[in-house]
Amino acid sequence: MQRLNRGMMSRYEIPEHIPQFIRAVQFGLDETLLGVADRLLDGAGVGVAAVPVAPPAQGKDPAALLREQDGMYTCFVRGYLGETPVNREEVAQAIVRVVDPGEVEALNDEPGLSLAIFNADGEAFNTALDLAARLMLARQERGLPGLDCLCLGEGDDPAGDVREGLLSRAPGLADWLETHCAFLPALADGIALRAEAKEAAALCERMNYADGMIHLAEPGVTLTIQAPRDRQPFDAAEGIAFVDDLAPVLAKKRRLFDAGLFLMAAPGWLLGLNTLADCMKHEALRAYVGQGYMEELLPTDPAARAADTPFVVRSFERFENPLNDNAILRVAHHPLRRFRRAALPLIRAWAGENFEPPRRLAFALAATIMLCAGARPNEAGQYEVLRGQETHRLADDPAALAVFATLSHDMPPEALAYAALADRELWGGDLREIDGLEARVALDIANLQRNPRFVPGEED
Repeated sequence: MQRLNRGMMSRYEIPEHIPQFIRAVQFGLDETLLGVADRLLDGAGVGVAAVPVAPPAQGKDPAALLREQDGMYTCFVRGYLGETPVNREEVAQAIVRVVDPGEVEALNDEPGLSLAIFNADGEAFNTALDLAARLMLARQERGLPGLDCLCLGEGDDPAGDVREGLLSRAPGLADWLETHCAFLPALADGIALRAEAKEAAALCERMNYADGMIHLAEPGVTLTIQAPRDRQPFDAAEGIAFVDDLAPVLAKKRRLFDAGLFLMAAPGWLLGLNTLADCMKHEALRAYVGQGYMEELLPTDPAARAADTPFVVRSFERFENPLNDNAILRVAHHPLRRFRRAALPLIRAWAGENFEPPRRLAFALAATIMLCAGARPNEAGQYEVLRGQETHRLADDPAALAVFATLSHDMPPEALAYAALADRELWGGDLREIDGLEARVALDIANLQRNPRFVPGEED
């Protein structure tokens, strides 16, 4: 079976729209970049030089595969937009070249290079900053124009994280970055996963060509960029929007999508479910998630609640997508980080008003503690959890998982709740100080230890 490459596109009637020049250097080849950002940059005609920053996982080398495929890969877009089913395949062509990290400075010979792309949430972000600092220093020495930095991430200040990361590695860049570069925060929103081997093989048979980098994505993915009108790095295109302030967009996503995902992920995993769609089909779990939205995530003000309802409806459509098998631990990756960013502010606000924690979010925290307390590092240094006889990778901040690796899900409930909640380095404070949270979490840990299929109901 022939492998995807530029020479076979006309024979397979694949529309060709390869960019004419390289406009952006991208540090990383992760699923957020390939499955969301690059597909949308493809539509905007932005040519990308991609620099791998992470070592190959399980013998799979994305950089080598992309080089063999001339930077191209197939993305299957499957799901619903409202009541309209979407099921299409597209060949992403934004990546013009894959560049070896040792040759990153050579990209300064590209006359059209004007943009650098980072994923501040990427697992190899520090390596990305090391490479970018080398590129920028060489650029400064040659008197070349600056590069605007597109800083993807869901933290409070991904643009600041990139700027400070570059300065910590190359203090001599301070004036040059200030004068010649802009740092633009951006949110890439969408569920996109690299296809597992079994499904990828079946899809290759269907396409009648080989592709080692197939991605599966939901429709309606977006890239939202905070940029002034006079500093937009390229023209808007389908799925790409420029805004004056990214904060409201990010806040709504955290509160109404990420917090909802946090509500169901660990409880669904403990129930023995495998995908988000499985969670939405589970009667008790779906009812619990619905109650969490109605009572803890949506605002109490009727006008604000009405304004948020369409976003909630769309979130449920994404959760229950029947066309993609969105595995819980892959989609709901970084549960501890997601808790800190999305759920913890809601818990604090609720407890501040009601002098007790919100019932469903507190239970989701207990379930997440039970999930992560079973994590152990494998030989490659990746953390895994055991369910039955199967091990599954759990992606999160390594330092946080190292803390949980010292715990066990069968510890006495009070001891486990104390150890998890009292760690100030994990949460930026002692969570036992939140009214009623320690007692509630300890009680739910006890419930889950007695019955891993426990889910709070109306009586709770």
